[in-house]
Amino acid sequence: MFKKNILFFAALIFVFSGAVSFPALAAEKDKEGSKDHPMISRYEGSYISGYEHFNYDRLTFYTGKENGELQEITPEGEVTQILYFLPTELSVLQVQRNYQMALKDAGFEIVYECFSDTDECPYSVFEGMLGDHYSGDHSKNVFVGKDQSYFLAKLPQDDGNMYVSAHTLLSEWADKDNQPVTLLQILEEKPMETGKVKVDIDAQAMADDIDEKGSVRVYGIHFDTDKATIKEKSESTLAEIAALLEQESDLRLLVVGHTDAVGEKEYNMDLSEKRAEAVEEFLVSEHGISENRLIPHGVGPLAPVSSNEDEDGRAQNRRVELVKIIDQ
Repeated sequence: MFKKNILFFAALIFVFSGAVSFPALAAEKDKEGSKDHPMISRYEGSYISGYEHFNYDRLTFYTGKENGELQEITPEGEVTQILYFLPTELSVLQVQRNYQMALKDAGFEIVYECFSDTDECPYSVFEGMLGDHYSGDHSKNVFVGKDQSYFLAKLPQDDGNMYVSAHTLLSEWADKDNQPVTLLQILEEKPMETGKVKVDIDAQAMADDIDEKGSVRVYGIHFDTDKATIKEKSESTLAEIAALLEQESDLRLLVVGHTDAVGEKEYNMDLSEKRAEAVEEFLVSEHGISENRLIPHGVGPLAPVSSNEDEDGRAQNRRVELVKIIDQ
């Protein structure tokens, strides 16, 4: 993703390559293993004190205020975080404006900015900045200081937005009193690579859970979005359910469909019922299981096992459960 945009972002690199030099900071060495982002250069004369890069992660960005409340977003994608120490001759405004001008020239939109000297920059924007994590000195925090400023810039791209934020202030960290410091955060939205982890649930594992708890949660059955159509990658899990029923010849099961809480309850109740029926039909038609041994039922969002407030929780709630039927 980086290579295709290098020419487009050449303006960003050029803006910070002025003729002014700062020998005092030039002698400082960058943190081992760190580097500038390939699209955005450092401010002339800066050095890198902290650096992190992840192929896939998420960051929180602040987008403005609404009814007095600070608004935020948490996109996911490729993440780079760089902590720069800058020449002492610079003001916070000078640093922030240079970054903003370069980003605007490259097509970015400034979504939000704030400056503490105008009482517009909420304290919480800097509250979570762990400067000691980057400095290596856990007794100090480089984001304790004055003239705090923050901005967020966004560039729409074909495969997702690119976000750039800068937290800048005059730090009072250690011996660098009134040292200009900038935390540059870059996130490029992109799909996460999947298929790196496999969870195999076999017939014996399901039998053990049913013997112990009377039921087993099954997450390996996948459906098309908002449909009861079973995806091909579900067949190995369904084969294990069939093997369970073959080895436990007296076992009868409720096949219970569950959904997350997104959407109308009645819609989800109906969808979960249809998905449970689809599982029963597959086991009967493809594996020869007697339909008398399976009873489909849908409970929609009524029995969550996690919060529906985030995607991780919703994914846990979307499942099929097999419940042992006890004959009276």
